[in-house]
Amino acid sequence: MKRTTLACLLAVAPLAGWANIIPTGTAITGTGPYLWTYDLQLSQDQDVTPGDPPTDNPVPHENLRFGSFLTLYDFAGFVPGSCFGPIGWTCVDRLVGFTPDDVLPIDDPLLPNLTWIYTAGATLSGQPNGRDLGKFGASSIYSDEHEVSYAARGVKNNGASVGSIADNVGNTRGPMALNTVPEPSSLLLVGAAFALLGWTRSRKASR
Repeated sequence: MKRTTLACLLAVAPLAGWANIIPTGTAITGTGPYLWTYDLQLSQDQDVTPGDPPTDNPVPHENLRFGSFLTLYDFAGFVPGSCFGPIGWTCVDRLVGFTPDDVLPIDDPLLPNLTWIYTAGATLSGQPNGRDLGKFGASSIYSDEHEVSYAARGVKNNGASVGSIADNVGNTRGPMALNTVPEPSSLLLVGAAFALLGWTRSRKASR
């Protein structure tokens, strides 16, 4: 099975008006676990710079020693050890963050987030026409998809603010957990309905 969708891109934070690392497409392959692969693009006015993995969350806006990164939030059904990216990128999973300090993605603390950090290699420039960063992804036990948040951090490469940090936030597609077990309240309602049906029938039979 292979399914491909276009990412839904939406910049929503007032301090994140510069797009930088953007998921532009999602492919879902396999028969379970399912491999989710994302194409990442770098906009022409941004660079990806190497550095250390973040240590704090949210990640301080003033700290330039951390490598450029992208976080994909709420990756339901994540298969540990399955996260991958191009050479020079390190992937970590955690329940909260890593999030740039000036954006507000939706982040469920009960679902794992995946962060790809550029930790080794030469600076990658988006000039002159943007840049394909390659394929990133991970496996999930789920193949159903829904909208999830992402956030990213790059470095501006032109204009008066060249060399300063640029963050962005938006939406893409991610795995959706299926609730196959009825909620207790639903079971109570079903039980009450059957009890009422039985009482009605017994009443009719006694007439």
